[in-house]
Amino acid sequence: MTSATRAMLVSLGALALGASVVRAEPPTAVPALEFRAPASMAAYADELERIDRRRMAAVMRLVGLEDPGRPILVVLAPEDSTLAQQSPPWVAGYTRGRGGVIVLFPRRAGSYPHDSLEELLQHEVAHVLIARAAGGRPVPRWFHEGLALTAERAWDLGDRARFVYEVARRGATPVERLDALFDGNEGAVMLAYSIAGAFVQDLLVEHGPGWPARLLAAMRGGASFDQAFQATTGTTVAAASDAFWRQRRLLAVWLPWVTSPATMWSVITLLAIAAIVRLRVRRAARRRQWELEGDA
Repeated sequence: MTSATRAMLVSLGALALGASVVRAEPPTAVPALEFRAPASMAAYADELERIDRRRMAAVMRLVGLEDPGRPILVVLAPEDSTLAQQSPPWVAGYTRGRGGVIVLFPRRAGSYPHDSLEELLQHEVAHVLIARAAGGRPVPRWFHEGLALTAERAWDLGDRARFVYEVARRGATPVERLDALFDGNEGAVMLAYSIAGAFVQDLLVEHGPGWPARLLAAMRGGASFDQAFQATTGTTVAAASDAFWRQRRLLAVWLPWVTSPATMWSVITLLAIAAIVRLRVRRAARRRQWELEGDA
């Protein structure tokens, strides 16, 4: 057991002491949730108890699961908890272990990519169900996050704008390199979320809403992720990534160049030169006019 894992387990145990456990009885065929929260988080637990469980049923269909499996433990951690202090401030929640323990920091919810605490819970539940649908086999982080974003909410204009913004700031990144970005700083994580979400959305449009369920079923049958991806799309992840960025060449190549500081200063300099030239032309024309009037 690593020191980080040991610290996480100790923190979970400490948070559980004196905490109230709320069992939420869901409709049939959606995961049961157990909320564990200290008194300061009780209002958040009450809020999450009342979420619409039909959204979880939609996630079940998306990943191709009929049996949701055992109940999912959801730990609500305050900002002064050890769990919160061990996590970067931009992390609003995460899922730990094969058992699917979800840790949420409710006071951090509401910023990209999670617009609300309900969406944050939906996102993390999706991670648990994706892992279960894959039969516990390794799933790349980019697929986990991109599909969980789809399960969390519809891909809207705001997500598209965020994608354009992040690519303009930091440039195109091959999908195979996204997993490393998810372990980086806040800026790298935001870029990774944007690209993963857009890439998975493209794949869903091209291969249909049943594609994730087919891929994950192939993994339950013993295939690796790469094997299942190729079997269900007819191409490799690398080739699909290349096609994705070819369709966005304007964003991937020209937009970062246009919005770079060097380009902006070049444009400003050219505009200044053009203004100076225009001013000199006007002055010369005015002098000629004066000369003509003087001759008259």
